[in-house]
Amino acid sequence: MASENSKRTLLYVSHLKKYFDVTTGFLKKAGYVKALDDVTFSLKEGETVGVVGETGCGKTTLGRTVLALTEATDGDVYFNLDSELMNKLIDLEERFYELNHKREKLPTEENELAEISKELIPLRNKYSLTRLKEREIRKYRKNMQPIFQDPFSSLDPRKLVKDIVSEPLKLLSDLDNDEISEKVGKMINEIGLSDDHLFRFPHEFSGGQRQRIGIARAIGIEPKMLVLDEPTSALDVSVQAQILNMLKEIQENRKLSYLFISHHLNVIRLMSDRVIVMYLGRIAEFAETNTLFTDMLHPYTKALLSAIPSIDPTKRKGRIILEGEIPSPSDPPKGCYFHPRCPEAMKNCGWSPRDMSEPLSEALDPFSDPALSVLPAISEIIEDENDNTLDIVFSTAITDQVRARELIVDALDKASKKANGIKFKAIKSVAFRTPDTLTIGMIEPDVPRLREVRKDHFVSCLIYDAGYNEHKGRKKIKKVTEENTANATENYENPDQARET
Repeated sequence: MASENSKRTLLYVSHLKKYFDVTTGFLKKAGYVKALDDVTFSLKEGETVGVVGETGCGKTTLGRTVLALTEATDGDVYFNLDSELMNKLIDLEERFYELNHKREKLPTEENELAEISKELIPLRNKYSLTRLKEREIRKYRKNMQPIFQDPFSSLDPRKLVKDIVSEPLKLLSDLDNDEISEKVGKMINEIGLSDDHLFRFPHEFSGGQRQRIGIARAIGIEPKMLVLDEPTSALDVSVQAQILNMLKEIQENRKLSYLFISHHLNVIRLMSDRVIVMYLGRIAEFAETNTLFTDMLHPYTKALLSAIPSIDPTKRKGRIILEGEIPSPSDPPKGCYFHPRCPEAMKNCGWSPRDMSEPLSEALDPFSDPALSVLPAISEIIEDENDNTLDIVFSTAITDQVRARELIVDALDKASKKANGIKFKAIKSVAFRTPDTLTIGMIEPDVPRLREVRKDHFVSCLIYDAGYNEHKGRKKIKKVTEENTANATENYENPDQARET
């Protein structure tokens, strides 16, 4: 994902994952929450990358894992390395991922993968923050500092401001006490407070002032990157503007890089050079700010940005209302995590038995299709996520299974032509396993990868996996989408043609 921008890459995050264990009684592991699931991006010197998404999408976990405050489950974080070494690592990581996730490899590709692994693994162990021990990470702390959301809980209430601001200097610099005192005085003036404020406690300040103190503490050590986690969300609107303007001024003066996390879309647009849109622990879209806000590609980004109110009362804006609830990160959908709510979903996006149980019950209800009244009542529908099948168990055995199957296939075909019927086109087989049990087989879903569909515009969506023509732009994308939908009407009897091509 390296851009051709002349500025050097300061931070490169490669396929980062963070899974939190879910435990039951007696600390028994019952699964895990996928807070981050294969996140890759880069941050350049002097650049601000914004991170936006719904609550629970993994924004804060991303910031903490990048800073090595939270231990990663997998993936790598490279920070502040020599340009030549950083570019080499980016190339190796991207090629390794491409080859490693290829379903069928040529012998030459197997050999190449082995050679890349031989070179890459020692470099990971030496330079990736996710693989270093705490004492080895310490040397990076000076150059990467956090600014937290709550300016009160992030400041020690028992310490004076002068001690709070000077603490990183004492731990991470070689300055003596006089030099630290002089520097603290300069920092407190730079953030708009006076020397008198140094001898007060945090509770004596307003929320905006406390956030300024947190900023002074972070920048006093002269870092190269700040990770700002909702730095203005706890503040009044008027104070937010002051803090944001101060952050932009500090960035310009000190040539800092920001990883700016927020759920406020307008704040992200104001502050960011590029924007990451996250959904359920994954990156949905990553692009330059103006491009993302004016020519977004991912269906989730379109829905998210449609919520921004217009300041022109005469201009009506079409709001995209997403159906359904956000899935649980402890049990995410198959394939594309967004597909159950996506208005542009295709049949290969991830439909699985748990998506189909209720729709099948409705489609095979005799009240919906009177032709099905000749069949026995359905006693239960059994989901099997591992085999990707559903068993429809009837109350009695069916003697004419051929006729029964014809009626059921016809009902499923009718359901596939209704609104939101695309999930029925993911059915690849319909067959009786026993006289009273009909097995519905689903196609195996595809998993979208974050790919560059336009220059420096990355999207994780299967719509664009079918092909993209940069010169024809959005019209070509729309055509591809329509063709995919049209091709999704194959007969259920032909499972070999049931997958998107």
